[in-house]
Amino acid sequence: MKVGTKNTRSYEKLISKLYIAWLIITVGLFSACTPDSFELEGKDVTVDDLVEGIAFSITHDSENPNIVYLKSLMPSSYQVCWQHPQGRSQEREVTLQMPFEGEYEVTFGVQTRGGIVYGNPATFTIDSFCADFVNDDLWTYLTGGVNNEKVWIFDNGSYGYAAGEMTYADPSTTVEWNNWSANWDPGVGHTGDDAIWESTMTFGLKGGANVTVYNSSSKETASGTFMLNTSNHTITFTDCELLHTPSWSDRSTNWSRDLKLLELDENHMRIGVMRDNSEGPWWLIWNFVSKEYADNYVPEDKPDPEPALPDGWEDMVSEVVTSKIKWTMSADVPFDWANLDGSLMNNFTAGNYPDWATPVSGLDQLSMTLDSKTMTYEFAMPDGTTASGTYTLDEKGIYTFSGKVPSYHIGGGDIMFGADGNNQLRILSIESAAGNVMGMWVGARSAEKDEYQAYHFIPNAGGGTSQPEATSIAVDNSKLVWGHLETDKNNFRIELYNMYGETASASPIDPASIVFDYSMELTFTISGLTGDAATKEYNAGLMCTADGWWPAYSGTSDVKVKGDGTYTIKMKPEAAYNGVIVFVIDIFDMFSDIADLDAVNVTIDSLKIFVNTKYKRGIHIDGCCQICMPLKLLTITNYEKYFLFIFWELLLV
Repeated sequence: MKVGTKNTRSYEKLISKLYIAWLIITVGLFSACTPDSFELEGKDVTVDDLVEGIAFSITHDSENPNIVYLKSLMPSSYQVCWQHPQGRSQEREVTLQMPFEGEYEVTFGVQTRGGIVYGNPATFTIDSFCADFVNDDLWTYLTGGVNNEKVWIFDNGSYGYAAGEMTYADPSTTVEWNNWSANWDPGVGHTGDDAIWESTMTFGLKGGANVTVYNSSSKETASGTFMLNTSNHTITFTDCELLHTPSWSDRSTNWSRDLKLLELDENHMRIGVMRDNSEGPWWLIWNFVSKEYADNYVPEDKPDPEPALPDGWEDMVSEVVTSKIKWTMSADVPFDWANLDGSLMNNFTAGNYPDWATPVSGLDQLSMTLDSKTMTYEFAMPDGTTASGTYTLDEKGIYTFSGKVPSYHIGGGDIMFGADGNNQLRILSIESAAGNVMGMWVGARSAEKDEYQAYHFIPNAGGGTSQPEATSIAVDNSKLVWGHLETDKNNFRIELYNMYGETASASPIDPASIVFDYSMELTFTISGLTGDAATKEYNAGLMCTADGWWPAYSGTSDVKVKGDGTYTIKMKPEAAYNGVIVFVIDIFDMFSDIADLDAVNVTIDSLKIFVNTKYKRGIHIDGCCQICMPLKLLTITNYEKYFLFIFWELLLV
């Protein structure tokens, strides 16, 4: 009975406390929603509410009437939006410095529950010119100064500033005044309109800030005014737009307001426009030079930049142990374009060529065999076409062939392999790992642009097969581990070996057997996927880390996984592997989509490592044939290395 009475009293106290709490919350909510003295806050704001004198004020400075103050009179809880002659602002108070006489408009708005509501435009008048507000160097650079005008044209890549009329910049990076970098300079004519070179954009300070835009593509002329904000480095056009090619108009909805001024001096200008169409946000940087500068430009007499080849490059591409090397075009990354310094323009990766540049099949059958002893060559095309002759190789890395080099279609609609007009190919770069040659980029210089069509070749000694040697690695699928192995991530992980994981003590593979220099190919099958995981597509990538944490590979999109199936991942190393400490497959963001984890099954169907044939024939740079690495003979003496090398060569004969 006492227990029952005690419980009853406790219940009554709880009800009393809850009632008091409810009263406190109710009063608090009522107080929070009570309007302030300004009556507009308690109701939906309309256009008629947002009028000068009630919602906002416009006043002139008492000493300098060319200074105009815009001030919100709305309660501080409202987010305000201004549209004024110098751009857009969201500050409650804005100061304008208006250099030119005239009548100007201001539109005031506030953010409401239904979106931004703007009032009707209000006007103010400037009665006189104020030269103090246009004495910044940027005004002079742009217009030539007060009572002058200046004509600007597209940069055609000839003046040392930009590569062409338009440049791309990544919006995830800093893109501000004199603090930005291009992520792609596509070169002259990228916008695809040959008529643009007669277009002009004229800025003047004659009776106001006036601009005239003549578009030679559309044969249209538009005139208006502009406002330069020297503090925020923006430019705004009224009644006209920034000069651009008409075919690019649909790439942005804003060609006139608050455009980013990124660079401006006496001779050149760069203005950024944000792309906001279906292609996604990206900065389109439009490049201009002054017409006066262009008309009087005299190019500097300076040599073209040249590829920087490593010390000893001559030995790398010629005689080391054998003089005859068969260079086979890479099947994974066969071509690109390169600048004159040899740097690749696109940095294509395997499986990630754009549709317009898709490589054709069978390119690993396109070969260039060079014999540095006889100075003879042979080209072989996949269609059976061959050509042979003699060649020279000069100190700059330029091959000159005695006969015509065959032309062959290698990608896209019109991408061809071939030498330049002088029957030459130039070495652009040499790829090496652990002191061994892994590949070579050669280029045919364009007759139209300062660039090379670049070709990627893989070496094989003795004119042997183009296919590297494959070794199959045994996998015990009964020891394979998979699931949510990284709890801080939403990935489905398949673990072959992890010295920090469950497989450290019972591994499906021998981690010491993963010894290769050329590539790896892994095929796996996943089945029993349920829920969204059965139908959605996911990125999957290999993580392969060698002892000492280098080389290390972490793919993020090596293969697309969509439902049950068999998938293959191919990987090319940065350097030679000699064992692994982490070897896993991650299917990114999949785990939470799997409805029944117990139903999932994974098998490794095939694991192959590829050792370049050149290692077995002695094309190496730093002393010992790389066949020693798998044998773990890294501590033997130089004499032992020598006898082992001779022994190995005898076995190969």
